[in-house]
Amino acid sequence: MAVENFVLKFEYRGKPHILEVRPWLQQYKAVYKVTVEKHEITFEPDEEGDLRAVSDVHTTPGHIDGGLLEEIAQRIAAHVNDQG
Repeated sequence: MAVENFVLKFEYRGKPHILEVRPWLQQYKAVYKVTVEKHEITFEPDEEGDLRAVSDVHTTPGHIDGGLLEEIAQRIAAHVNDQG
């Protein structure tokens, strides 16, 4: 099953965001890679099935608004659910 990239367009705290989401299928789950404020972030399902953000870097990536990450996770989930 091929999974294609998709784009999220939204406004958060008065700032427009246009983000490309790159789905990656792993053995038992799909994860979603997004570049947020020049940092590669992976959104993956947690134990409850909700998406959580994980930095792909092992150093402190700087401050990324947690609310923005939550907004992105919710929009990815909504997009994926609409496709199913």
